Amino acid sequence: MSNLQASHQGRQPSVVVVATVHWASTARLCLALAESGFEVVALAPDDHALHGLSGIVVRSIGRTRAHGLSEIIRTVESRLPDLLVPGDERAIDFMRILYRRAIGGKGRSAGQMAALIEASLGLPSAFVFAAQKSRLVSLAQREGLLVPTTTVVDDIHELRRLVAKAQFPLVLKQDGSSGGQGVRIVSNAADAEQSFVELRTSAGPRAAVKMALKKLDLSYLDGLYRNRPAISLQEYVVGRPANRAVVCHRGEVLAGLSVEALQTAHATGPATVIRVIDSLEMSNAAARMVRHLGLSGFVGFDFMLEAATGRAYLIEMNGRPTQICHLALDANSDMISALAARLSPVVLRRTIPNIDGPTVALFPQESWRDPDSGYLTSAFHDVPRHVPEFIAAYRSQVASEPPDWVQIVQRYVREPRRISQDTIVSPGSCR
Repeated sequence: MSNLQASHQGRQPSVVVVATVHWASTARLCLALAESGFEVVALAPDDHALHGLSGIVVRSIGRTRAHGLSEIIRTVESRLPDLLVPGDERAIDFMRILYRRAIGGKGRSAGQMAALIEASLGLPSAFVFAAQKSRLVSLAQREGLLVPTTTVVDDIHELRRLVAKAQFPLVLKQDGSSGGQGVRIVSNAADAEQSFVELRTSAGPRAAVKMALKKLDLSYLDGLYRNRPAISLQEYVVGRPANRAVVCHRGEVLAGLSVEALQTAHATGPATVIRVIDSLEMSNAAARMVRHLGLSGFVGFDFMLEAATGRAYLIEMNGRPTQICHLALDANSDMISALAARLSPVVLRRTIPNIDGPTVALFPQESWRDPDSGYLTSAFHDVPRHVPEFIAAYRSQVASEPPDWVQIVQRYVREPRRISQDTIVSPGSCR
Protein backbone atom coordinates (compact mmCIF):
# COMPACT_ATOMS: atom_id res chain seq x y z
CA MET A 1 0.00 0.00 0.00
CA SER A 2 1.35 3.42 -0.93
CA ASN A 3 1.72 6.31 1.51
CA LEU A 4 -1.12 8.06 -0.27
CA GLN A 5 -3.41 5.06 0.24
CA ALA A 6 -2.37 4.64 3.86
CA SER A 7 -3.43 8.21 4.60
CA HIS A 8 -6.96 7.41 3.38
CA GLN A 9 -7.86 4.60 5.76
CA GLY A 10 -11.43 5.00 6.95
CA ARG A 11 -12.82 7.06 4.06
CA GLN A 12 -14.27 6.29 0.67
CA PRO A 13 -11.77 5.49 -2.10
CA SER A 14 -10.79 8.24 -4.52
CA VAL A 15 -9.54 8.22 -8.09
CA VAL A 16 -8.22 10.76 -10.55
CA VAL A 17 -9.11 9.89 -14.14
CA VAL A 18 -6.89 11.43 -16.82
CA ALA A 19 -8.48 11.84 -20.27
CA THR A 20 -6.68 13.58 -23.13
CA VAL A 21 -9.26 12.67 -25.79
CA HIS A 22 -13.03 12.50 -25.63
CA TRP A 23 -14.22 8.91 -25.51
CA ALA A 24 -17.70 8.11 -24.24
CA SER A 25 -16.31 5.01 -22.52
CA THR A 26 -14.20 7.23 -20.22
CA ALA A 27 -17.24 9.28 -19.21
CA ARG A 28 -19.22 6.09 -18.64
CA LEU A 29 -16.54 4.65 -16.36
CA CYS A 30 -16.35 7.90 -14.35
CA LEU A 31 -20.11 7.82 -13.99
CA ALA A 32 -20.07 4.21 -12.75
CA LEU A 33 -17.26 4.94 -10.30
CA ALA A 34 -19.07 7.98 -8.88
CA GLU A 35 -22.38 6.14 -8.61
CA SER A 36 -20.59 3.34 -6.75
CA GLY A 37 -19.31 5.72 -4.07
CA PHE A 38 -15.87 6.70 -5.34
CA GLU A 39 -14.67 10.26 -5.11
CA VAL A 40 -13.96 10.96 -8.78
CA VAL A 41 -11.87 13.81 -10.15
CA ALA A 42 -11.53 13.87 -13.93
CA LEU A 43 -8.96 15.85 -15.92
CA ALA A 44 -10.42 16.26 -19.38
CA PRO A 45 -10.44 18.52 -22.45
CA ASP A 46 -12.68 21.57 -22.25
CA ASP A 47 -15.20 20.08 -24.69
CA HIS A 48 -15.56 16.75 -22.86
CA ALA A 49 -19.07 15.72 -21.79
CA LEU A 50 -17.66 14.98 -18.34
CA HIS A 51 -17.96 18.71 -17.62
CA GLY A 52 -21.74 18.34 -17.73
CA LEU A 53 -22.12 15.28 -15.47
CA SER A 54 -23.05 15.64 -11.82
CA GLY A 55 -21.21 13.84 -9.04
CA ILE A 56 -17.81 14.20 -10.73
CA VAL A 57 -15.27 16.97 -10.14
CA VAL A 58 -13.88 17.93 -13.55
CA ARG A 59 -10.85 20.09 -14.30
CA SER A 60 -9.44 21.15 -17.64
CA ILE A 61 -6.38 19.24 -18.77
CA GLY A 62 -5.54 21.91 -21.35
CA ARG A 63 -4.37 21.39 -24.91
CA THR A 64 -0.63 20.91 -24.43
CA ARG A 65 1.40 18.24 -22.70
CA ALA A 66 3.06 20.77 -20.40
CA HIS A 67 -0.32 21.99 -19.17
CA GLY A 68 -1.57 18.44 -18.76
CA LEU A 69 1.42 17.33 -16.68
CA SER A 70 1.15 20.39 -14.46
CA GLU A 71 -2.55 19.80 -13.89
CA ILE A 72 -1.99 16.16 -12.94
CA ILE A 73 0.65 17.19 -10.40
CA ARG A 74 -1.58 19.92 -8.93
CA THR A 75 -4.54 17.58 -8.66
CA VAL A 76 -2.57 14.76 -7.06
CA GLU A 77 -0.99 17.10 -4.52
CA SER A 78 -4.32 18.68 -3.59
CA ARG A 79 -6.59 15.61 -3.68
CA LEU A 80 -4.21 12.80 -2.60
CA PRO A 81 -6.05 10.10 -4.58
CA ASP A 82 -5.78 6.36 -4.07
CA LEU A 83 -5.40 5.73 -7.79
CA LEU A 84 -4.63 7.40 -11.10
CA VAL A 85 -6.62 5.99 -14.02
CA PRO A 86 -5.39 6.77 -17.57
CA GLY A 87 -8.27 7.03 -19.99
CA ASP A 88 -6.23 6.66 -23.18
CA GLU A 89 -2.74 6.04 -24.52
CA ARG A 90 -1.64 9.68 -24.34
CA ALA A 91 -2.67 9.73 -20.67
CA ILE A 92 -0.50 6.65 -20.08
CA ASP A 93 2.38 8.52 -21.72
CA PHE A 94 1.83 11.42 -19.31
CA MET A 95 2.06 9.02 -16.39
CA ARG A 96 5.27 7.48 -17.78
CA ILE A 97 6.83 10.94 -17.98
CA LEU A 98 5.77 11.80 -14.44
CA TYR A 99 7.13 8.49 -13.19
CA ARG A 100 10.53 9.05 -14.81
CA ARG A 101 10.67 12.51 -13.24
CA ALA A 102 9.59 11.18 -9.84
CA ILE A 103 12.16 8.40 -9.62
CA GLY A 104 14.73 11.01 -10.65
CA GLY A 105 13.79 13.01 -7.56
CA LYS A 106 12.07 15.85 -9.43
CA GLY A 107 9.10 17.49 -7.78
CA ARG A 108 8.02 18.33 -4.24
CA SER A 109 6.33 14.96 -3.72
CA ALA A 110 8.47 12.76 -5.97
CA GLY A 111 8.35 9.71 -3.72
CA GLN A 112 4.57 9.84 -3.34
CA MET A 113 4.05 10.37 -7.07
CA ALA A 114 6.22 7.35 -7.95
CA ALA A 115 4.39 5.20 -5.40
CA LEU A 116 1.00 6.34 -6.68
CA ILE A 117 1.84 5.55 -10.32
CA GLU A 118 3.21 2.12 -9.40
CA ALA A 119 0.04 1.42 -7.42
CA SER A 120 -2.02 2.60 -10.40
CA LEU A 121 -0.25 0.87 -13.31
CA GLY A 122 2.08 -1.70 -11.81
CA LEU A 123 5.78 -2.37 -12.07
CA PRO A 124 7.78 -0.06 -14.38
CA SER A 125 8.30 -2.90 -16.87
CA ALA A 126 4.55 -2.96 -17.41
CA PHE A 127 4.69 0.55 -18.89
CA VAL A 128 6.76 -0.77 -21.79
CA PHE A 129 4.77 -3.85 -22.72
CA ALA A 130 1.43 -2.01 -22.83
CA ALA A 131 2.72 0.17 -25.68
CA GLN A 132 4.94 -2.29 -27.55
CA LYS A 133 2.68 -4.86 -29.17
CA SER A 134 5.55 -6.81 -30.68
CA ARG A 135 7.34 -7.32 -27.35
CA LEU A 136 4.11 -8.29 -25.61
CA VAL A 137 3.45 -11.09 -28.10
CA SER A 138 7.02 -12.38 -27.66
CA LEU A 139 6.61 -12.35 -23.89
CA ALA A 140 3.28 -14.18 -24.09
CA GLN A 141 4.84 -16.80 -26.33
CA ARG A 142 7.64 -17.36 -23.82
CA GLU A 143 4.95 -17.79 -21.16
CA GLY A 144 3.50 -20.62 -23.23
CA LEU A 145 0.38 -18.73 -24.30
CA LEU A 146 -1.26 -19.12 -27.68
CA VAL A 147 -0.31 -16.18 -29.93
CA PRO A 148 -0.22 -15.58 -33.69
CA THR A 149 3.18 -15.75 -35.36
CA THR A 150 4.61 -12.23 -35.20
CA THR A 151 7.79 -10.77 -36.72
CA VAL A 152 9.18 -7.26 -36.32
CA VAL A 153 9.85 -5.74 -39.76
CA ASP A 154 12.87 -3.43 -39.92
CA ASP A 155 12.50 -2.16 -43.48
CA ILE A 156 10.68 -2.58 -46.77
CA HIS A 157 13.22 -5.13 -48.01
CA GLU A 158 12.57 -7.42 -45.07
CA LEU A 159 8.83 -6.99 -45.57
CA ARG A 160 9.16 -8.15 -49.18
CA ARG A 161 11.15 -11.18 -48.09
CA LEU A 162 8.59 -12.13 -45.44
CA VAL A 163 5.46 -11.70 -47.55
CA ALA A 164 7.00 -13.63 -50.43
CA LYS A 165 6.66 -16.84 -48.43
CA ALA A 166 3.62 -15.95 -46.33
CA GLN A 167 -0.05 -16.74 -46.75
CA PHE A 168 -2.44 -13.80 -47.03
CA PRO A 169 -4.25 -12.11 -45.44
CA LEU A 170 -1.69 -10.74 -42.97
CA VAL A 171 -1.76 -8.02 -40.33
CA LEU A 172 0.64 -5.08 -39.99
CA LYS A 173 0.75 -3.47 -36.54
CA GLN A 174 2.53 -0.41 -35.25
CA ASP A 175 3.65 -0.19 -31.64
CA GLY A 176 2.12 2.58 -29.54
CA SER A 177 -1.13 2.78 -31.49
CA SER A 178 -4.66 2.11 -30.26
CA GLY A 179 -8.22 1.66 -31.42
CA GLY A 180 -7.12 -0.04 -34.62
CA GLN A 181 -5.46 3.14 -35.91
CA GLY A 182 -2.06 1.46 -36.27
CA VAL A 183 -3.42 -1.80 -37.68
CA ARG A 184 -3.72 -2.77 -41.33
CA ILE A 185 -5.13 -6.03 -42.70
CA VAL A 186 -3.39 -6.63 -46.03
CA SER A 187 -4.42 -9.03 -48.78
CA ASN A 188 -1.45 -8.96 -51.14
CA ALA A 189 2.18 -7.84 -51.44
CA ALA A 190 1.40 -4.44 -52.96
CA ASP A 191 -1.13 -3.72 -50.21
CA ALA A 192 1.43 -4.74 -47.59
CA GLU A 193 4.10 -2.40 -48.98
CA GLN A 194 1.73 0.56 -49.20
CA SER A 195 0.46 -0.01 -45.64
CA PHE A 196 4.00 -0.38 -44.31
CA VAL A 197 5.02 2.95 -45.84
CA GLU A 198 1.90 4.64 -44.44
CA LEU A 199 2.58 3.36 -40.94
CA ARG A 200 6.27 4.23 -41.10
CA THR A 201 5.69 7.82 -42.28
CA SER A 202 2.87 8.38 -39.77
CA ALA A 203 5.41 8.28 -36.93
CA GLY A 204 8.47 9.82 -38.57
CA PRO A 205 10.17 13.22 -38.13
CA ARG A 206 7.95 14.88 -40.71
CA ALA A 207 4.86 13.67 -38.87
CA ALA A 208 6.25 15.02 -35.58
CA VAL A 209 6.77 18.50 -37.04
CA LYS A 210 3.35 18.43 -38.67
CA MET A 211 1.62 17.52 -35.39
CA ALA A 212 3.56 20.17 -33.44
CA LEU A 213 2.37 22.82 -35.89
CA LYS A 214 -1.21 21.58 -36.04
CA LYS A 215 -1.60 21.27 -32.28
CA LEU A 216 0.62 24.27 -31.42
CA ASP A 217 2.39 21.98 -28.92
CA LEU A 218 6.17 21.66 -29.01
CA SER A 219 6.05 18.39 -27.07
CA TYR A 220 5.24 16.60 -30.32
CA LEU A 221 8.77 17.42 -31.47
CA ASP A 222 9.95 14.61 -29.17
CA GLY A 223 9.23 12.45 -32.17
CA LEU A 224 12.32 13.92 -33.85
CA TYR A 225 14.55 12.20 -31.31
CA ARG A 226 12.66 9.02 -30.51
CA ASN A 227 13.19 5.77 -32.34
CA ARG A 228 10.42 5.02 -34.76
CA PRO A 229 7.84 2.66 -33.25
CA ALA A 230 8.33 -0.91 -34.39
CA ILE A 231 6.08 -2.35 -37.08
CA SER A 232 5.35 -6.05 -36.92
CA LEU A 233 3.90 -8.51 -39.41
CA GLN A 234 1.43 -10.85 -37.80
CA GLU A 235 -0.35 -14.00 -38.83
CA TYR A 236 -4.04 -13.38 -39.49
CA VAL A 237 -6.29 -15.49 -37.30
CA VAL A 238 -9.63 -16.23 -38.94
CA GLY A 239 -12.26 -15.79 -36.27
CA ARG A 240 -13.96 -13.30 -33.98
CA PRO A 241 -12.38 -10.55 -31.83
CA ALA A 242 -12.71 -10.97 -28.09
CA ASN A 243 -11.63 -9.07 -24.99
CA ARG A 244 -10.90 -9.83 -21.36
CA ALA A 245 -11.11 -6.73 -19.15
CA VAL A 246 -9.73 -7.00 -15.63
CA VAL A 247 -8.97 -4.86 -12.63
CA CYS A 248 -5.84 -5.93 -10.79
CA HIS A 249 -3.52 -4.96 -7.97
CA ARG A 250 0.21 -5.68 -7.92
CA GLY A 251 -0.03 -8.73 -10.16
CA GLU A 252 -3.31 -10.14 -8.82
CA VAL A 253 -6.56 -10.11 -10.81
CA LEU A 254 -9.39 -8.89 -8.58
CA ALA A 255 -12.28 -9.24 -11.05
CA GLY A 256 -12.83 -9.42 -14.79
CA LEU A 257 -15.24 -9.87 -17.67
CA SER A 258 -14.74 -11.75 -20.95
CA VAL A 259 -16.68 -10.90 -24.10
CA GLU A 260 -16.63 -11.59 -27.81
CA ALA A 261 -17.42 -8.93 -30.40
CA LEU A 262 -20.54 -9.50 -32.49
CA GLN A 263 -20.23 -6.12 -34.23
CA THR A 264 -17.37 -3.64 -34.53
CA ALA A 265 -17.20 0.01 -35.54
CA HIS A 266 -15.03 -0.95 -38.52
CA ALA A 267 -12.77 -3.81 -39.61
CA THR A 268 -10.05 -3.19 -37.02
CA GLY A 269 -12.04 -0.98 -34.67
CA PRO A 270 -13.57 -1.39 -31.20
CA ALA A 271 -16.64 -3.48 -30.53
CA THR A 272 -20.10 -1.95 -30.58
CA VAL A 273 -22.03 -5.13 -29.70
CA ILE A 274 -20.62 -7.78 -27.39
CA ARG A 275 -21.63 -11.15 -25.98
CA VAL A 276 -20.49 -12.17 -22.52
CA ILE A 277 -18.64 -15.50 -22.61
CA ASP A 278 -16.97 -17.81 -20.12
CA SER A 279 -13.49 -18.55 -21.48
CA LEU A 280 -11.09 -20.25 -19.12
CA GLU A 281 -8.36 -19.88 -21.74
CA MET A 282 -8.79 -16.09 -21.85
CA SER A 283 -9.04 -15.79 -18.06
CA ASN A 284 -5.90 -17.84 -17.50
CA ALA A 285 -3.94 -15.96 -20.16
CA ALA A 286 -4.88 -12.58 -18.68
CA ALA A 287 -4.07 -13.74 -15.14
CA ARG A 288 -0.65 -15.02 -16.20
CA MET A 289 0.25 -11.77 -17.96
CA VAL A 290 -0.98 -9.69 -15.02
CA ARG A 291 1.11 -11.77 -12.63
CA HIS A 292 4.23 -11.79 -14.81
CA LEU A 293 4.15 -8.02 -15.41
CA GLY A 294 3.00 -7.07 -11.93
CA LEU A 295 0.09 -5.04 -13.32
CA SER A 296 -2.28 -2.80 -11.37
CA GLY A 297 -5.43 -0.90 -12.31
CA PHE A 298 -7.76 -1.53 -15.25
CA VAL A 299 -6.26 -3.56 -18.10
CA GLY A 300 -7.73 -4.99 -21.30
CA PHE A 301 -6.47 -8.02 -23.22
CA ASP A 302 -7.49 -8.50 -26.86
CA PHE A 303 -7.88 -11.96 -28.33
CA MET A 304 -8.99 -13.61 -31.55
CA LEU A 305 -11.24 -16.65 -31.15
CA GLU A 306 -10.24 -18.97 -33.97
CA ALA A 307 -13.26 -19.93 -36.07
CA ALA A 308 -12.21 -23.53 -36.61
CA THR A 309 -11.30 -24.44 -33.04
CA GLY A 310 -12.61 -21.66 -30.79
CA ARG A 311 -9.16 -21.31 -29.23
CA ALA A 312 -8.17 -17.86 -27.95
CA TYR A 313 -5.10 -16.20 -29.47
CA LEU A 314 -3.75 -13.31 -27.37
CA ILE A 315 -2.93 -10.42 -29.71
CA GLU A 316 -2.71 -7.22 -27.65
CA MET A 317 -2.85 -5.54 -24.25
CA ASN A 318 -4.27 -2.13 -23.31
CA GLY A 319 -2.84 -0.69 -20.10
CA ARG A 320 -6.01 1.30 -19.43
CA PRO A 321 -9.76 0.72 -19.02
CA THR A 322 -11.59 -0.64 -22.04
CA GLN A 323 -15.19 0.15 -22.86
CA ILE A 324 -16.67 -2.79 -20.89
CA CYS A 325 -15.06 -2.01 -17.52
CA HIS A 326 -18.26 -0.47 -16.13
CA LEU A 327 -20.29 -3.63 -16.88
CA ALA A 328 -20.89 -6.35 -14.29
CA LEU A 329 -23.05 -9.46 -14.10
CA ASP A 330 -21.96 -10.74 -10.69
CA ALA A 331 -19.26 -10.31 -8.03
CA ASN A 332 -16.59 -12.01 -10.16
CA SER A 333 -17.11 -9.54 -13.01
CA ASP A 334 -17.76 -6.43 -10.90
CA MET A 335 -14.44 -4.64 -11.40
CA ILE A 336 -15.50 -1.41 -9.70
CA SER A 337 -16.62 -3.07 -6.45
CA ALA A 338 -13.51 -5.26 -6.39
CA LEU A 339 -11.31 -2.20 -6.78
CA ALA A 340 -13.13 -0.36 -4.02
CA ALA A 341 -12.75 -3.31 -1.65
CA ARG A 342 -9.00 -3.39 -2.25
CA LEU A 343 -8.46 0.36 -1.87
CA SER A 344 -10.58 1.15 1.17
CA PRO A 345 -12.21 -0.51 4.20
CA VAL A 346 -15.35 1.55 3.55
CA VAL A 347 -17.94 -0.81 2.07
CA LEU A 348 -19.47 0.56 -1.13
CA ARG A 349 -22.80 -0.72 -2.34
CA ARG A 350 -23.07 -0.89 -6.11
CA THR A 351 -26.31 -1.64 -7.90
CA ILE A 352 -25.57 -4.05 -10.74
CA PRO A 353 -27.95 -3.50 -13.67
CA ASN A 354 -30.23 -6.41 -14.53
CA ILE A 355 -28.77 -7.52 -17.86
CA ASP A 356 -31.34 -10.05 -19.05
CA GLY A 357 -29.11 -11.79 -21.58
CA PRO A 358 -25.49 -12.26 -22.63
CA THR A 359 -25.66 -9.89 -25.62
CA VAL A 360 -25.10 -6.17 -24.98
CA ALA A 361 -25.34 -3.29 -27.43
CA LEU A 362 -23.01 -0.59 -26.14
CA PHE A 363 -24.28 2.97 -25.93
CA PRO A 364 -23.58 5.14 -27.82
CA GLN A 365 -21.27 3.02 -29.96
CA GLU A 366 -23.86 0.81 -31.67
CA SER A 367 -26.40 3.59 -32.26
CA TRP A 368 -23.61 5.64 -33.85
CA ARG A 369 -22.65 2.74 -36.09
CA ASP A 370 -26.20 2.08 -37.22
CA PRO A 371 -29.22 3.95 -35.79
CA ASP A 372 -31.45 1.20 -37.23
CA SER A 373 -29.41 -1.72 -35.88
CA GLY A 374 -31.51 -4.68 -34.82
CA TYR A 375 -29.25 -5.15 -31.81
CA LEU A 376 -30.69 -1.98 -30.26
CA THR A 377 -33.92 -3.88 -29.61
CA SER A 378 -32.88 -7.54 -29.59
CA ALA A 379 -29.96 -7.12 -27.18
CA PHE A 380 -29.63 -5.37 -23.84
CA HIS A 381 -29.06 -1.74 -24.86
CA ASP A 382 -26.67 -0.32 -22.28
CA VAL A 383 -28.21 3.15 -22.05
CA PRO A 384 -27.87 4.98 -18.69
CA ARG A 385 -31.46 6.18 -18.76
CA HIS A 386 -31.16 7.70 -15.30
CA VAL A 387 -28.57 10.18 -16.62
CA PRO A 388 -30.29 12.20 -19.37
CA GLU A 389 -27.32 14.57 -19.71
CA PHE A 390 -25.11 11.62 -20.71
CA ILE A 391 -27.64 10.50 -23.32
CA ALA A 392 -27.97 14.03 -24.68
CA ALA A 393 -24.20 14.48 -24.93
CA TYR A 394 -23.78 11.35 -27.04
CA ARG A 395 -27.02 11.30 -29.03
CA SER A 396 -25.07 12.24 -32.16
CA GLN A 397 -21.59 11.07 -33.07
CA VAL A 398 -18.83 13.54 -32.34
CA ALA A 399 -15.07 13.75 -32.89
CA SER A 400 -12.56 12.42 -30.38
CA GLU A 401 -10.63 15.72 -30.40
CA PRO A 402 -11.59 19.34 -31.13
CA PRO A 403 -10.47 20.71 -34.49
CA ASP A 404 -6.95 22.09 -34.63
CA TRP A 405 -6.25 25.49 -36.11
CA VAL A 406 -5.43 24.07 -39.55
CA GLN A 407 -8.81 22.34 -39.72
CA ILE A 408 -10.58 25.50 -38.56
CA VAL A 409 -8.88 27.57 -41.27
CA GLN A 410 -9.65 24.95 -43.93
CA ARG A 411 -13.29 24.89 -42.84
CA TYR A 412 -13.46 28.68 -42.92
CA VAL A 413 -12.08 28.77 -46.46
CA ARG A 414 -14.69 26.24 -47.60
CA GLU A 415 -17.67 27.57 -45.65
CA PRO A 416 -16.94 31.06 -44.25
CA ARG A 417 -20.59 31.88 -43.53
CA ARG A 418 -21.11 28.79 -41.39
CA ILE A 419 -18.11 29.28 -39.11
CA SER A 420 -19.07 30.39 -35.62
CA GLN A 421 -17.81 30.11 -32.09
CA ASP A 422 -19.80 26.90 -31.76
CA THR A 423 -17.72 25.42 -34.55
CA ILE A 424 -14.43 26.44 -33.00
CA VAL A 425 -15.37 25.08 -29.60
CA SER A 426 -17.06 21.91 -30.80
CA PRO A 427 -18.38 19.00 -28.75
CA GLY A 428 -15.95 16.14 -28.38
CA SER A 429 -16.45 12.44 -28.56
CA CYS A 430 -15.51 8.99 -28.03
CA ARG A 431 -14.57 5.68 -29.35
